[in-house]
Formats: sequence, C-alpha cells, structure tokens
Amino acid sequence: MVKILSIFILLSFGSCVQQTKDTIGEGYHAGLSSDTLIYSYKTYKDISSYLVENDDNIDTAYYQISYPHFEDTVLNKIIHPYILVDGDESAELAAQSFIWGFNEFVEESSTRNINFPWYKNVKSEVWTITPLFMTLSTAVDEYTGGAHGNHYTIISNIDIQNKKKIEIKDIVEKEKITDLTKIAESHFRKNENLADSVSLAKNFFFENGTFAINDNFGLTKNSLIIYFNEYEIRPYAEGPTLLEIPYSDIEKILNPNGKKYINSIKQSLN
Repeated sequence: MVKILSIFILLSFGSCVQQTKDTIGEGYHAGLSSDTLIYSYKTYKDISSYLVENDDNIDTAYYQISYPHFEDTVLNKIIHPYILVDGDESAELAAQSFIWGFNEFVEESSTRNINFPWYKNVKSEVWTITPLFMTLSTAVDEYTGGAHGNHYTIISNIDIQNKKKIEIKDIVEKEKITDLTKIAESHFRKNENLADSVSLAKNFFFENGTFAINDNFGLTKNSLIIYFNEYEIRPYAEGPTLLEIPYSDIEKILNPNGKKYINSIKQSLN
C-alpha cells in the first residue's frame, strides 16, 4: 500500500482547472445523407485544488468526460441520459459534484491518509449510426477509495426517427426471446470452452445456474453485441464478458424493426 506523505492546497490554481475541447467524431457514419447526424466529440476536465504527494510524485483528483455532440439539439437531449448515466444535468455539474466530493473527503477531520487521489473517466462513443438508429457506448472508470476502482460500460441504442430507446424486445420477436437466449448461451459456452452439460452454477453468477441475457446490448457492423459488466456474471478479477453474435445467427428471429435497423447498416455501407 502506498503511503501519502502529505496533502497540499495549490493556491495558484484557484478552485479548479477546467478544459474543454472538440475533436472530429470517429464513429461509423458512412453514407449518411442527413445533417442531423453530424457530430463531433467534446472533452471536459476538472481537477481538484488539493494535491496528493507520494514520494516524488504529486497528483490530484480529476473528472474527465468525452462525449459526442450533435448539430441536432433534439438528438443531444435524447442521448443526454445515456452519456451522463448518473443523472447529472451537464458535464460541468457532474465534474463539480465529483470534485466537491473529493474536497469534502480531504477536509473531513477523520481523514488521515489518502492512498490515491480519486478520479473518474467517462468515455462515450458512437459505435454505429445510420439515419434510423444509433448505438452508443458509455464506459466509466472511477476510483473513490478502496482496494480497486469501478469499471462499467452501458450500451444504449436509440431510434433516431421515433426518438426512443431500443430494447431487445424491440428487435426480436417476443416469442423468440428464448431462442435468442439459447443462441447467446451457445456462443458463451463456446467462448468459455464449456460443454453443454457443464453447470454454470459454480463459476458464474447466473440465477439458479441458468444462463440469461441482459439488455446491455449493441448493434454493430456485423454483430449483435451483448455485454456483461464486472461482477454481473463472474468475479471482478475476471473482468467483463462480451458476446458477439453474427446477424446471420439471429436473422430468423428478428422482428420487422430489427430487420429494418440491420438493413440500414448494410445500406449505409454502400
């Protein structure tokens, strides 16, 4: 364990340092015809005025977020809750809340040592975008004390025309969800080198040892992605689990909307 020798206030910094910058979006958007879908990436960073000294290193708590910003203000409002997943009103307020939390922790009379300064990185990216829908991935990496940090990724799919979130039931026939689960389990067992007869109760966290899918999924160029975060189905040390299911494996169980979304990907590639 690293010992912190002391904590300083860097007065010349004021209360925080803020940084905002734009970069051109790198999400897949080939063949789009509508200006509605034009976007860039914005980055915002805020740091604490308290510095943590450890041997020859000096560090500080920080909050940083990178996210897509569309020219269409309505679309920005739609994706807002899928970027600021903790319910904050803005990136600036999210950063402010996080930094204030660290500062208050430092100032508490009971605080004696700080092993590492806090941090929070939020990286939201457009995975796939067509005139019909968008798949957005928001990855959060944070540390607020303890043995290790927390890492999780939330994948959201948004119907751009109808301005609503897309769930599994919106792309697969209702009576075929069980079939999708069986297909996903087949891929899971193959990835884990598990025979069909091997129980999942011992090494995984599935309820009653029965494989189940979640609603943390995305539509990419060639595959349906199902993503399980750390702790969700296995111990933290084993990390997250990602299943890639080719569209060819599920085309027979897709409903009309699911087929429409996937066809729009193919059309955008042309």
